[in-house]
Amino acid sequence: MRRRRVLVVGGGAAGAIVAAALVREATEPLDVRIVERAATTGPGLAYRPGDPTLLLNNYAARMSAVEDDPGHLLRWCHAHGIPAGPHSFLRRDTYGRYLRELVPAPGPGDDARVTRLRGTVVGLADLSSAYVATLASGAQLTADDVVLALGNPPPRDVASYRQRATTYAADPWAPDLPERVRDGDRVLLVGTGLTAVDVALRLASAHRDVELVAVSRHGLLPLLHLDQPPAPVGPFPVVPSLTDLLERVRRERVRHPEGWRELVESLKLSANDQWSAWSPGDRGRFLAHAARRWETARHRMAPGVASRIESLRLEGRLRVGTPSLAQPSEVELVVNCTGPAPACSPGWSPLVDALLARGLARPGPHGLGLDVDRAGRLLDPAGRPARSVHVVGAARRGVEWEVAAVPDLRRQAGGVVRRLGRTVAGAGSLAG
Repeated sequence: MRRRRVLVVGGGAAGAIVAAALVREATEPLDVRIVERAATTGPGLAYRPGDPTLLLNNYAARMSAVEDDPGHLLRWCHAHGIPAGPHSFLRRDTYGRYLRELVPAPGPGDDARVTRLRGTVVGLADLSSAYVATLASGAQLTADDVVLALGNPPPRDVASYRQRATTYAADPWAPDLPERVRDGDRVLLVGTGLTAVDVALRLASAHRDVELVAVSRHGLLPLLHLDQPPAPVGPFPVVPSLTDLLERVRRERVRHPEGWRELVESLKLSANDQWSAWSPGDRGRFLAHAARRWETARHRMAPGVASRIESLRLEGRLRVGTPSLAQPSEVELVVNCTGPAPACSPGWSPLVDALLARGLARPGPHGLGLDVDRAGRLLDPAGRPARSVHVVGAARRGVEWEVAAVPDLRRQAGGVVRRLGRTVAGAGSLAG
């Protein structure tokens, strides 16, 4: 009996979490191959080594990468001599190290083995009996199952700023970004979300006299976490329209004016069911009018990060507002901090471009990601699900709303493992 071959495309957080789940739950011989263009598997862009001032934006107790094992991360920290408690906000690069070690090296007699390959998948073909992935190098890999763990695309181009900027940084995560800034420079950050917060901290740490201005349509920074996590007040009922939801939220805010964090925690529990229940029109209205305010409350700053941002503002080193606050021509550098573009955007991924061009995939609802069925299988333009191509992470946005945080990734990884297990049981053999 040959090993079942699973190809994981992408070795960032999503890919590592899926691969680890496959290894952990394997009951039959399994050959997992991870293809990642970076030198290491796990950290991706979000958690790679870098500025030690950058922290996770969630409590350690919520950041376990293992489904049904909330203490996994904390045990790893203790085993490595890293001080951490349930309410700690770990360094981002510490979490990257955790993800690097998440997929164990196979031992003698293990049902699953993992191979890490450095490269970029540029094409995928379904030969009915197997999938064949083509790498940029020309090499080909054969697999029975494919998991697309593509990660986040770079920010979409902001042409109105790029065209008027003296110098423009399209990639806010570029390792050399601080080197492009000199002491005394004025830097305009386009965006006021968590990406802009991280860039502001990186540049302020590297340059004492840099002057930072962050702008966005609403001029809203993320809100802050408390030192201890709020508890949800209970599952928030799924309602049929955006209007009904907003009315319920208003009533809860009147009843519990100081309990907005608890309300957010409750809304998170049913966010994907809520999104699915709405009409396309209500989803569009949410995207246009409410999504940004949800994001500021949903994705909050760690207390230590919020404190540093407030200090920068009080010192006059960071100003935050709407676009009228500063013009591109008035600064030495403009940095695009608008957040990831949709996964179906052209040009960022050769594989996504190829899948769309060959009719193996279609954009998802509202153009936010790739279309998938309820099990996470890729859909073609006719709405037919792929035999066994599964999507995890940001590329699912649009079909679901909450898709890219670590709790979402481990939930999706568990779903992939369970579906593959059912496929094996249904086939009766790994031979396929």
